[in-house]
Amino acid sequence: MSKVYLVGAGPGDPKLITLRGIELLKTCDMVIYDRLASYELLNYLKDGCKKVFVGKEAGNHYKTQEEINKIIVESAYKYEKVVRLKGGDPFVFGRGGEEIEELNKHGIPFEVIPGVTSAISVPASVGIPVTHRGVSRSFHVITGHTKSSENTLTDNYEVLGKLDGTLVFLMGLSNLKNITDKLMENGKDKKTPAAVISNGTMNNEKTVRGTLSDIAVKVKEEGIKSPAIIVVGDTAAFNFTSIDTKPLSNVKIGITGTGVMYNKLESGLHRLGARVYSICNMKIEETPFIYQLEEELQRIDKYQWIIFTSQNAINIFFDKMEKYQVDRRKLNQIKFAVIGSGTKQTLQKYGYFADFMPNIYTTKNLADEFSKVVFKNEKVLIPRALRGSQELTMTFEDNNIEYKEIPIYDVKGELTENKEYISEMDCLVFLSASGVNAFFEEIHKNNIQLPNGIKIACIGEVTVNEVKENNYNADIIASISNIDGLIDKIKNYIWEK
Repeated sequence: MSKVYLVGAGPGDPKLITLRGIELLKTCDMVIYDRLASYELLNYLKDGCKKVFVGKEAGNHYKTQEEINKIIVESAYKYEKVVRLKGGDPFVFGRGGEEIEELNKHGIPFEVIPGVTSAISVPASVGIPVTHRGVSRSFHVITGHTKSSENTLTDNYEVLGKLDGTLVFLMGLSNLKNITDKLMENGKDKKTPAAVISNGTMNNEKTVRGTLSDIAVKVKEEGIKSPAIIVVGDTAAFNFTSIDTKPLSNVKIGITGTGVMYNKLESGLHRLGARVYSICNMKIEETPFIYQLEEELQRIDKYQWIIFTSQNAINIFFDKMEKYQVDRRKLNQIKFAVIGSGTKQTLQKYGYFADFMPNIYTTKNLADEFSKVVFKNEKVLIPRALRGSQELTMTFEDNNIEYKEIPIYDVKGELTENKEYISEMDCLVFLSASGVNAFFEEIHKNNIQLPNGIKIACIGEVTVNEVKENNYNADIIASISNIDGLIDKIKNYIWEK
């Protein structure tokens, strides 16, 4: 029977969602999400998962709550497992209760997966505790607007003005001046510490500190935008943050790559202190030529070699073997060639060890060195990307090597919601030539200019050449064409600067 899962996505940082939430994202058939859920969370979705955006923001509703309720109910009748992904926690001003009431009307089963609420986690991310011994023994979470109107304040400021604990206002940035005025009118000292945190827990997080009397002016001067949390009380003056001495501390790095590659690179760069953004998300799509792979798998034992030039090709190859029920014992007499350590490790996950890998992880070295070890009359299968380098096949032709090339997948990209931060980037990282093309096509389409002085990092020579084709030069080139090699180069280059 169909079931709807109301999943709290956390305050913004995709690592702050619960393990149960990730598990459901990986297995759901449909996800209904809003703008407060991090874009990166969608990378967990399986192929074919239906995505529906119902985001809302103050003054600009994309969908009304009634429309969202209707979408959830209709989706439950169409799909077996539906995830309603909500920023923060579903029940902390998330209107999760209203959605559950609608599900109950229709007798639709549901489950609530709690999330980390921004009311506590966002202040904590900038060193503000909502409680502290001897300073604040309670905290209160208040909506910055009421149900009746986006610009209507709650009517209990007479009570709020006399409370000793920490006040946390959600969704109240547009009402900041009214909120502070009302609190002062009702007894709060104008010198009471206050802070506003925009995009809390995210790479573009910004904090403005002041007092009740001047915080609204400071926020306006800084151009702070929603979503933002307002904290009022003595603890708002605290700054329990550690001095960061990591080599890439606060360096802003934008990445163009697939979800898997992005996650690997993001983890390594984040450990070094970098602020990492997914700028252009690349998706793997099978080509119309995939049927040729099925045909060749049925007679796979006629080949002596299979060459893999990417991890994507390996994953698709073995997925198709399973789908078409090809007995793996047919691979017993076949040798494998890979382009580098990343593809070598991916191949090992399927239980096979590479028989050949070039000394330098480039297509040219793969072609040149492999041509010296393959025997005459040995047949070679090359399942790879649609826009793979022709250097490989041209070298094989020059050396009379018999091969069958099948373009089994293509990589297409689109800019993420982080495109608005490109002007703030210190470095752009490209993990493939196709990613370079997609990125520059997208920024031209969106009339986005790269900032002066931005550095460009590439994982290999093919990617470097594609950057040059787009009239830019690569400043950072991985000496070893894998994620670890690229991280080392970025760290050393920026640390030296």
